[in-house]
Amino acid sequence: MARRPFRTADALIVVSSDGYFDVFPPQGRRPNDKPVYRGVVAELGSTLRGYDDRLSVRPDSVALDAAVSVWSRSHGAAAVRGEMGLGRNGNTV
Repeated sequence: MARRPFRTADALIVVSSDGYFDVFPPQGRRPNDKPVYRGVVAELGSTLRGYDDRLSVRPDSVALDAAVSVWSRSHGAAAVRGEMGLGRNGNTV
């Protein structure tokens, strides 16, 4: 499993090759902090999800970078504020 962080103006987004991503506030994250939101890769774009729901592109791909940037501009601040719930894990993150 590979994890790649993307620092945006609205959030720190860590994408996992296992098919999910975690959202943290953009500043002040400690190593053991729980994410404020956990999403599935399909939320970033249907072309990024493989048949097994895992990441279908390389973690350093331009396509992933662009998708994370777009998602963060649209949803990052709301996720950090807790307006999107906890994401794919429901009540437990």
